[in-house]
Amino acid sequence: MKKSLLCMFLIFAACFSMTGCSSGKPADERPESITLRIATPPIGLGSVPGVGEAEISEMMEVAAERFSAQYTAFDVNFEINRYNYTDEKEQLLDKIGTEDAADIFYAGSWNTSAWAEQGWLVPLDDIIDDGLRSDISETLWRQNSYKGHVYVLPYQQLHNTLAGNKKMMEEAGLEEFIPEQDTIAHWSTEDFNTVFAELKESITDETTYVFMMYALNDQGDSYIMTLLQAMGGSLYDENGNFAVNTPEGIAALTWLKSLDEQGYVPENAENIEFVDVINLFYNGQMAICMSNLTNLWDYRDRGMEVFPVNFPSLDGRGYVVATTNGFCVFDNGDTKKVQAAKDFVRYIYTDEELMKYTLGTLPVNQSVMDKYEDEIWMLKAYSENSPNLTTIVRLDNLNWQGVRDVFYLNIQDLLKGTKSPEEVAKAIDETCNAALEQGRPK
Repeated sequence: MKKSLLCMFLIFAACFSMTGCSSGKPADERPESITLRIATPPIGLGSVPGVGEAEISEMMEVAAERFSAQYTAFDVNFEINRYNYTDEKEQLLDKIGTEDAADIFYAGSWNTSAWAEQGWLVPLDDIIDDGLRSDISETLWRQNSYKGHVYVLPYQQLHNTLAGNKKMMEEAGLEEFIPEQDTIAHWSTEDFNTVFAELKESITDETTYVFMMYALNDQGDSYIMTLLQAMGGSLYDENGNFAVNTPEGIAALTWLKSLDEQGYVPENAENIEFVDVINLFYNGQMAICMSNLTNLWDYRDRGMEVFPVNFPSLDGRGYVVATTNGFCVFDNGDTKKVQAAKDFVRYIYTDEELMKYTLGTLPVNQSVMDKYEDEIWMLKAYSENSPNLTTIVRLDNLNWQGVRDVFYLNIQDLLKGTKSPEEVAKAIDETCNAALEQGRPK
């Protein structure tokens, strides 16, 4: 009996000294080990509840740990590469086709349509179930789709509106246009005309202005494009081409020029850039300027009293311009990595702690907004404003930088008076559509 027990003990001990026995399962049944590489620029997530100021790379580190702890298909290791915006070509594009290529990329949708056209990205439709689809605005799905497929799974967004200086509005006797506390104002284009005129009359300082205007470079151009819809026109036609040369588009350009002629905007605005008008607003030298929730927090911290107001529209609902950031999955020729990368991305949307990271800006998921709208300042107001979303950048625009390179030059011509609104409308369509055509596959 003692000899039998001793033999069993020795066999048991020998088994544990061998790698094949220590895991409790044969080596060929263990999950295969793979490495997923994540690349992202330093995109800020704002002040995240319970975390503080955070970047997307920090969220990725937390997500990688939580995902790996429960994932059984593969033994996944993560490498996270946080690079500067100016290094995107070297750190991302130049590595495609090499062993260091990124498997997952996080950023906005500015260039991803071209990458999808090149075949570098995989569509993500198969990880979007009905629940996730209905939880995100169709406007945002369209913004992140190319040729009928989703290539960017949106995660966070910014709703860009205008903001009014409450004190300057009160000094002009415009209390009726100031919305209730912690809500968003909705003014028609005619309301804007009334507000502009009263503000102009109340301002005595020659270095203080009513409204933003700028055209020195391509920065902030999407907000000028949004103003081109103030008279009921659409920036694009049904084929995705610029369609400003319409009665509504010409009327909007005529209106923009009138703001300059009436002295509502800074003099020689064609020589001013976007950051200049932002600084004027911060200094109390501008009554109405661009804003979003991140800006509002900053204004509040500085002791400024401001309120958001949608961009003008004829019906008075106005426009809020949505931009999104999200996840892409690169096709590096390894089906196992592609599957694991998709599983990782989809997992994030099922983890409540990871979805809280979107609360520093704005969630794209309506369910997250609904859950936290009573805890986060202005979140409910922005959630209720979602039906007024519009987007400027379309994923089927394959040469958006080319569009930006020419658009502001046309606004310069308008402000300088070297071209009439009719001529500018025609030139916008010609130059911007030519840029779009250059990016389309031949």
